[in-house]
Amino acid sequence: MTPAAQSLLKDLESTLARAPDPWRRDALRRMINLFLSNAEVCTSDQTDVFDEVLFRMIKKSDRKALVEVAMSLAPVQKGPPKSLGSLARHNDSTISGPVIALSPSLRDKDLADIAEKAEPKMLLAIACRPRLGEIVTDVLLRRGDRDIKRRIIANKNAKMSEAGFARLVINLNGDKELAAMIAARADVPPELRPWLDKTLKGK
Repeated sequence: MTPAAQSLLKDLESTLARAPDPWRRDALRRMINLFLSNAEVCTSDQTDVFDEVLFRMIKKSDRKALVEVAMSLAPVQKGPPKSLGSLARHNDSTISGPVIALSPSLRDKDLADIAEKAEPKMLLAIACRPRLGEIVTDVLLRRGDRDIKRRIIANKNAKMSEAGFARLVINLNGDKELAAMIAARADVPPELRPWLDKTLKGK
């Protein structure tokens, strides 16, 4: 980050500390609108600056403002990842829910961290995302119920690690339906297929 950007952020912190709530809400709304009007053409460096500014403004915002921000940023293809990670971790599901369900810019690391402590309802929301990385599915497969496992297995855009596949196979307990779903995936480690065959044949 450039010295000019660092100076801007320092000044912003000082201003936010002194500003009244109505000013902060209006300033946040203006910054969101500015970002949304430029998000698709911003360079990664420019997005990072926006992200740092928004992150600091979000920390000073009330619930009503955060709900509005979450709804605005969640669908953005090139959203600010640090700010989205902060919103996704919020205890209020009205704020975190849209980001977890919709944001294509939410990082896998953020999702995995959230899934480690999430309640079943939130785990299901994460599992319903159209794309999931291995570090996310590893947590979901460890903590989730049968419905969550089914959703992940059925999602071709949900990547699973060898450890994730192994966990599924070891815990099949004769579940032929789940075994058939796993066997239908092209990315099943070859060494696990004999174990799936045993379950499918009832052995």
